[in-house]
Amino acid sequence: MQPSEQTDPMGAPRRVPTAKDFPKTGPFSLAAPGPRFGARALDLSVVALPVLIVIAITAKSINGQLEFDVPSWLLPAALAFAVIYEFLFVLLIQRTIGKLLFGLRVVRYVDGGRPTATQCGLRALLPWSVLALPVRPFAVGAVALVYGTGIGGELHRGWPDRVGGTLVISTR
Repeated sequence: MQPSEQTDPMGAPRRVPTAKDFPKTGPFSLAAPGPRFGARALDLSVVALPVLIVIAITAKSINGQLEFDVPSWLLPAALAFAVIYEFLFVLLIQRTIGKLLFGLRVVRYVDGGRPTATQCGLRALLPWSVLALPVRPFAVGAVALVYGTGIGGELHRGWPDRVGGTLVISTR
């Protein structure tokens, strides 16, 4: 055996899990696309709420028309908040508020353990990094596309999970 090979506690070579390694339903089953979508929608709402509050506070009525004077710092602040929110919650409790309410948890792909800080960071950064691409008119769609990649595949691992080396499982 090469020193770089990992082994389980019994000394057998470790392999990455497949869908057959998980129960069909219940705790420790793979997170289904529906709950993942619901959790993500709730998490995006958590991120959007402060943005909407700032927009509402800065709105002005001129000649009966509502005018929005969106501060230039709002988008970078919202993106930073989104990344920090996802990173900290997954690092500290393995789930965001949405995942908690929908009974989901983020685990390491190779062994089901708690994700490392690097894994949490990569997983949090990838969805929002698409906004650095010249896709301004399609920004919301680009972010949705990245999150939507978790719908397919036998393990429902989207791009954030693949980049972060994670997997989302059900807790109930």
